Amino acid sequence: MAEGKARVVAAVGHWRRLAGRHVRTEPLPSRPLVLVAACVAAGCVLARVLSAMPESHGAGTVDGGWPVTSLVVGWWFGAMAALAFWAGCLRHGRPWAAALSLAASIMCTAAAWSAARFDLFPADDLAWQLPPDAAAMPVPVAVVGVVVEAPRPLPSPVADPRQAAAIGSSSEFIFAVERLRDGGCWRDASGRAAVIVDGDPPAMHVGSRVCVFGRGLRPTPALNPGEFDFRLRARTSRCLSIIRVHSVACIRTLAPPPWWTIGPWIDRVRTWGVRVLHDHVSPARAPLAAALLLGSRESLPRQDADDFLVTGTVHILSISGLHVGLLAYALFRLCRWLLVPRGWSLVTVAACTAAYMLLVRAETPVVRATLLVWLACLGAATGRRSPAVNALAAAAVVVLACRPGEVFAAGAQLSFMSTAVLVAVSTALTRTNGEPDPIERLIDRSRSPVERVIRRLAWNVWVLFVTGAAVWAVSAPLVAARFHVLSPIGLVLNVLIAPFVALAMGWGTACLAAAPLSPAIAGACGAACDVTLACIGWLVSWAAAVPGGHAWLAAPAWWWVVGWYVLLATVCLVLPPARLARAGTWGGVGMAWIVVGLVAGGLGRLMDPGPGPLRVVMAAVGHGSGIVVRSPSGRCLLYDAGRLGAPAAARRALAGVLWSEGVWRIDTLVISHADADHFNAVPQLLERFAVGEVVVAADFLESGSPAVADLLQRIADQGIPLRTVRAGDEFAVDPHCRVRVLHPDGDDPDADPNDGKATRTGHRRLDPAVADNERSIVLAVEAAGRRLLLTGDLEGDALARFVAAGPETCDVLVAPHHGSRSSLPPDIARATAPTWVLVSGQGGAAWPEVRAAYGAASVGGPGRVLKTGGAGAIAVEADAATVLAHQFRAGRWRPVTPPSPVTPPPQERPASASGPGRRRSGPAG
Repeated sequence: MAEGKARVVAAVGHWRRLAGRHVRTEPLPSRPLVLVAACVAAGCVLARVLSAMPESHGAGTVDGGWPVTSLVVGWWFGAMAALAFWAGCLRHGRPWAAALSLAASIMCTAAAWSAARFDLFPADDLAWQLPPDAAAMPVPVAVVGVVVEAPRPLPSPVADPRQAAAIGSSSEFIFAVERLRDGGCWRDASGRAAVIVDGDPPAMHVGSRVCVFGRGLRPTPALNPGEFDFRLRARTSRCLSIIRVHSVACIRTLAPPPWWTIGPWIDRVRTWGVRVLHDHVSPARAPLAAALLLGSRESLPRQDADDFLVTGTVHILSISGLHVGLLAYALFRLCRWLLVPRGWSLVTVAACTAAYMLLVRAETPVVRATLLVWLACLGAATGRRSPAVNALAAAAVVVLACRPGEVFAAGAQLSFMSTAVLVAVSTALTRTNGEPDPIERLIDRSRSPVERVIRRLAWNVWVLFVTGAAVWAVSAPLVAARFHVLSPIGLVLNVLIAPFVALAMGWGTACLAAAPLSPAIAGACGAACDVTLACIGWLVSWAAAVPGGHAWLAAPAWWWVVGWYVLLATVCLVLPPARLARAGTWGGVGMAWIVVGLVAGGLGRLMDPGPGPLRVVMAAVGHGSGIVVRSPSGRCLLYDAGRLGAPAAARRALAGVLWSEGVWRIDTLVISHADADHFNAVPQLLERFAVGEVVVAADFLESGSPAVADLLQRIADQGIPLRTVRAGDEFAVDPHCRVRVLHPDGDDPDADPNDGKATRTGHRRLDPAVADNERSIVLAVEAAGRRLLLTGDLEGDALARFVAAGPETCDVLVAPHHGSRSSLPPDIARATAPTWVLVSGQGGAAWPEVRAAYGAASVGGPGRVLKTGGAGAIAVEADAATVLAHQFRAGRWRPVTPPSPVTPPPQERPASASGPGRRRSGPAG
């Protein structure tokens, strides 16, 4: 008995000693501000999670039914109660209970403040006079207010043959509303509005009092999964209104800004700085110089910005710790070289960094960096150096106190996370190397000066690589989740580009400083800056073109991303400092979590019961088309991708839908016809998704459109197979999903067979007078015992012939030509008898009439006629038992419940006896 007990005690002792080597035994260092920052951030997150999404008058309710005002008051009462409990615990000597109650009080206070900033707005806010519906027409408004953010140009559109509608230049400024014209009188109003002016920016400064005549509307909510939510950003920034103005003539300046405000002076300095850079740096590199030095990214070409994003160097374009740190270091060294006393040098650094923060519009990363510089200057002046992580936590508290919504902003998250990693890596490197012993110093002195310089340079490069790799590894899951890109090339590129960034900032700052004194010196500095910027541009362009240097991907599972950061925090708290300083520890942690993600994904696929339903998602792209079809086995067919206007908007919407569906490869891409609003987003999608094949009609290849020629060249350059189809053809997306081509016929029935007009495919060319719409590819997609009919822009005589030929019935009909009157709603609805009718677009002024016509002639009635315009993307899932529809509203998929939700079981479809491409058999099961 005694021997067994001794063995147990020995075993316990062995495990305790083993744990002592691998688990932290000493107490954690005292970092109180870290706990405060964590409580503040938790309160902001909790308030947003519990907060509702009120659509009007700022008095919404949360999902549980509690009024927002009551929720805010409840948070405040909770904070006061926790504070009172803290005082009681202190009196009774309960330190742990006191600490927990104080943390709860801080968290409730932060939650109350966050909820108030996000949910509560004045009753006379301009936004409540504007239509909340995203599809509603803007209303005329006349308002008086004060400019709070100076006008700045919006990114200029570039000439693009794929752009279906011309878009001119425009500018934007923010102003605080004071008065609103109501009929023949003016009344008080409040709130902020973003004024978008067609043309060049108006000549006004912060503090100017202006009268604006324009059209008012609310920001657009996210209409597609994975899409940026402009209305949510507007609530976060408390700027709920947009006013569109045709020209500067619609804006009248009532009074200049007061003489004592610094806003106009900052605007003038910023404008002057941009002009100096454009004067002394080549036109090709001046936009990059303005972005790098002054945070002015408006004139930076979109392709250049995308290259910085995919190479993991986009942080260079965002004024942050790199820029502020270089400025502070250079200023301090300059002051000391000029024999300025140390105290005054610190004051100069603090003042100049504050001015620089205001000059670059005080975005969160630069605010964080400036606060850290101030705290460092304060510590140096008082001789009390604060731990870097404590200073970072203090900066986080200040930022969240001013902008509680920044806890959800990707820029703020990456800024604080990267700084924390830099602090941790610096601490680990210091602990690992420490001070060299006397023998090492003696050996180092025995080396030649050149060897010492080379060794020091190699060590600095190694440190730069290690810190960059650590930041990349920690932030990669968040970047993949928010931006859908993984950039391993950034591990190398950031090391190569860092010296050039420092040189470019130095030469650019010298150019700005010398411009008022000597144009010749400013020109020389500008030329040197231009050379370094050219090197940066070349390196970034090279890295963006490296095969495998970056990859676009669907966002990883939310639990995996959150779990990664929880795991990192746990490791930092549990492991001893000696093990935290080892690269192998973090490599093992990273590999283990990757294995967890892979195993979870593999188990999910293994547990998949088999073929699922046929899923159709119609993206909300405005006047355009983009339809994602997922087969029962998960393969993807994309039918059209474009919109009327800027192709980037359609690309963002469709990429968001595809990534939200977990798609990284488009197996079949069908372009219905040669109208730009049906394919102008395809080139950008080709850059982000692998494509198995592209399917077009023969006449698409013969189109004389420059946009079509450009697209065909891109398809050929990427080596993507191109297939032409005609009525009667069919192909399989997978063994469970069959696609039949019902139109076009390929031959003009009225053409002379001997006129020699043959296409490159051998088919007879259609009459050029026939519109592209009438040549649209019409597909019948059959799977899971159901049929989906995709009709493109079919209209006119071609649609009449299609209907007269007696098409087969379908479960889901995509209305031709965006549901216009020319789509013959009653005729095609009676011919196909759909259960659901989907319309891609706004529907126009005739929407009520068109909806009634489709509803009266179809099986489902008007309640099963849905449109994307202003309402959101539509998803339909069909299997042998049901056909269910959902619409994306308020950030989630919500079921559509028409008056007759019961769907009859599928029946054998009657087959037409005539017409190409018709089949007598039922849909594929």
